[in-house]
Amino acid sequence: MSDNDNIVNKAELTIPEFGNSKTLVLSITSIKEGERRLIEAKHTTPTSYADLEYVFGEGYREAKKNVTAIGYEITKAEKALREARSIAILDHYNDFLKAKGFKDSAYIKDAFLQTREDYVAAQDRIDMLKAMLDLMEGKIKVFENVSRWMKKEIDMVMRSGMDLNKYIR
Repeated sequence: MSDNDNIVNKAELTIPEFGNSKTLVLSITSIKEGERRLIEAKHTTPTSYADLEYVFGEGYREAKKNVTAIGYEITKAEKALREARSIAILDHYNDFLKAKGFKDSAYIKDAFLQTREDYVAAQDRIDMLKAMLDLMEGKIKVFENVSRWMKKEIDMVMRSGMDLNKYIR
């Protein structure tokens, strides 16, 4: 495979900057390659098993690495949410209550926070990251299940006593 092929097949997932967090670019090249080859698992043979297991293992490891990075970004976004909430409540909430003539309640406080741009941005960031986390965890589960299934298939073939040189599916 040439360098040009690698560039064409390169896949990334970009998490935009937020607060103190810089733009984070996560590679998903191995994940995409594993997904592209999932159908081959249906026709696993003793000769194709090692290659497929390697490809799925690489996709799994890349997804796990991405889960770690996304988890850290979620932690930072939750911190930003707490900071935005604290600043809004301590510095602006009492003035809001006085100006509007409202009495303090959990519903009023929540409505007030939803008007704060930094608070809503942090919420949106957390929601985006959790969606990305769910996506990666789903991919991990697929790789786990396919690898487990292939292993069982190969175990059955090996235990069957079939001549592996004649094994064709």
